[in-house]
Amino acid sequence: MSKITAVVNDLAFMTKIRTMAEYFGISVGFVGSEGQIDRYARDSELIVIDLESDFIDPVNMIERLKANPQTAATRLIAYISHVNSSLKAQALAAGCDEVLSRFEFNANLREILQSACN
Repeated sequence: MSKITAVVNDLAFMTKIRTMAEYFGISVGFVGSEGQIDRYARDSELIVIDLESDFIDPVNMIERLKANPQTAATRLIAYISHVNSSLKAQALAAGCDEVLSRFEFNANLREILQSACN
């Protein structure tokens, strides 16, 4: 079974991710604190980060994940409001594979999760 890790605290996005993941038979580990990321992410095919989650330092988390040999090659997709271009640039510089707007992430969630299965 495929597994993804989601660093998301927006209930609507959590529900959408969980529902779509269940459709594809993907297990989702929702991270509730920065300290949980290592435990959840090490066996994941995809890590999703809401860059505006209020319980993480997203740039530091991305740098940590990309520096860890167990998660360095894991695909990391983040999303953010379209107006926060500074944080988007910081996330990409830290090693994030892709940063989407919240709208793009929502619109492409099916394809994003489907790619985690392959």
